Amino acid sequence: MTLNQRKIELLQAFDEAQKIAFAPFIFKAVSVSKRTGLLNALGQSDTPLGVEALSEKTKLSVYAVSVLTDILSAAHVIVKVDGGYLLSKVGQCLIYDRMTEVNFDFSDLVNYLPLDHVQEALQSGKPAGLKTFDAHWQTIYPHLKELPAESRRAWFAFDHFHSDTAYQAALNLLKGLPVRYFLDIGGNTGRFTKLALQTWGEARACLVDLPEQIELMRQNPDLASLQSRIDASPVNWLDPNAMPNVRQSPDLIWMSQFLDCFSFDEAVSILKRVKALAVESEATIGILEPLVDRQRNASATLSIASSSLYFSCLANGNSKFFSSDELHAIIDKAGLSIQRIEEPIGIGHSLYLCH
Repeated sequence: MTLNQRKIELLQAFDEAQKIAFAPFIFKAVSVSKRTGLLNALGQSDTPLGVEALSEKTKLSVYAVSVLTDILSAAHVIVKVDGGYLLSKVGQCLIYDRMTEVNFDFSDLVNYLPLDHVQEALQSGKPAGLKTFDAHWQTIYPHLKELPAESRRAWFAFDHFHSDTAYQAALNLLKGLPVRYFLDIGGNTGRFTKLALQTWGEARACLVDLPEQIELMRQNPDLASLQSRIDASPVNWLDPNAMPNVRQSPDLIWMSQFLDCFSFDEAVSILKRVKALAVESEATIGILEPLVDRQRNASATLSIASSSLYFSCLANGNSKFFSSDELHAIIDKAGLSIQRIEEPIGIGHSLYLCH
């Protein structure tokens, strides 16, 4: 490597380091610009808009707009043209791309303040960031309906977007199974259950989750016509002896983005109990997870790896999105055998079919 090449690499590394150092400033500038309509104003304009025009459209002062446009321009979110500004391709992604929108809002409205407590969470193994919502909460899941309205919408939008993209693809692979009864473990508001009941028109479902989540499922208007085909079994899987109460042996036991809500040892314990449910009927066990080392590109890998801090700060303090090696080890330790792996499913999930 020549001296000139080393200098170029050093300058590139320096640039990346400064982006990290000032990442919170850039993030909040984008957040304010989204909330006040500044980015939308630029997106809706065919010609460059100056500071005064943006001030009029957003009701922000000229000073405020100048601060924001300086940051956004330096961060390549907007570009300066003929004395005004236009959205860059990055800016267009921030307001027009649905995945970027749900990821951004999840970071901003759910995680941003809790991340102040990430060191405490990682050192204690407890979701220390929950105190930003309520100091008495032990985990976030029983309290999702108690989150502030914007945070609740952002949480469900993030969860649903990434799950929904994979559900139909997974069911297209599973529809040939003779399913009469299936368990949806960690079924949340019942979105997979709905699609599965439509896929297997004569089947019944049993949604297994916390009592609070079952209540949300029962209130879900999208399931109104299907409620008579849905049983429910409230279970707190953190109790090592807890087992769902099911009316018949299942043909399929489904877990989507569920095991990542637990530590390695807790996930093994859960799968051992799931195995006991599956033995009599030789049920297929479906595990759908976004794995950190099985993503389509570097940005997706960064997104999944970063999202693990949500589990550290808010969910439970001791779980993460697993790597494929970690998930294989969990399945093996639970005494299950992997029959088939399908990936990628949806945006970036892996489907493990086990017996």
